[in-house]
Amino acid sequence: MKFIFFLLPLLLFARINNDFYNTGNTGWFFDDNNETNETNQTKVVKINPYDLKELMKLSDDRFMNSIPLDNLDLYSAEDFNKVFKRAKGIAVMKPTRYNVYVVKKMQKFMTDQATKFAKVWYVETLQNPNELGYPEIKASTFARTTKQIQKSRKIREFFKKHIKDLGFVIFYNPSDKMTNVRQKWIINLFKKNYGDYDFVWIDITKRPDLVKKFNIKTLPDMFFVYKNSKGEGIWARVKTGLATLNEIVNNTIFVYDNIIVPKDKQ
Repeated sequence: MKFIFFLLPLLLFARINNDFYNTGNTGWFFDDNNETNETNQTKVVKINPYDLKELMKLSDDRFMNSIPLDNLDLYSAEDFNKVFKRAKGIAVMKPTRYNVYVVKKMQKFMTDQATKFAKVWYVETLQNPNELGYPEIKASTFARTTKQIQKSRKIREFFKKHIKDLGFVIFYNPSDKMTNVRQKWIINLFKKNYGDYDFVWIDITKRPDLVKKFNIKTLPDMFFVYKNSKGEGIWARVKTGLATLNEIVNNTIFVYDNIIVPKDKQ
């Protein structure tokens, strides 16, 4: 019971150096000396790169060099798409190293944003299942592949590492005996495979205050409670409804990775 004594009180109060690119625009397939020389002979006036009217009036060379690659997030989605469309067209017709670099940089930014969106989408769905719906994680997520051994090792390392700072709370209805028996059987299987973690069962008929606080609607409802570096308890929903072994394992790791911020991790 290494975690239970911490858990119970909580229930009561429950960046790339661009110098080469900036000074060497000539690529293998395109000679842009004419535009470069023209640019060098003209006094360069700084513009606001976020003013699309100003930005779009620039020559191709100045346009590409004016894109604020380290602050792309300051563009609106619409403006970013317009800038990216022109940049990609320039890079295709004038494939210098720098032009291609700009497009790759912008493309990576889009990919990173999409990844963040997908993660937050899933986290919100998981934490608010009744309002947003809850997509089940299929067992195939960790299906048998050539990487299965490596994945299994990482899972075991995770649960071995956190056995002293992670515990689980399950809200249940005592009248639903069959579901509770099945859930307990799965939890025992979890403990057998990943360690003797503490699971605290809370009878909803006896703790209506916690039911209201955590917006409990579907039972059983499982949360993990993580003890951060300051000794504070952080609650996060793992699964509503009867949880399978894969769901407990996969969701716990996913929620920990995407909800617990770095400063709170031990």
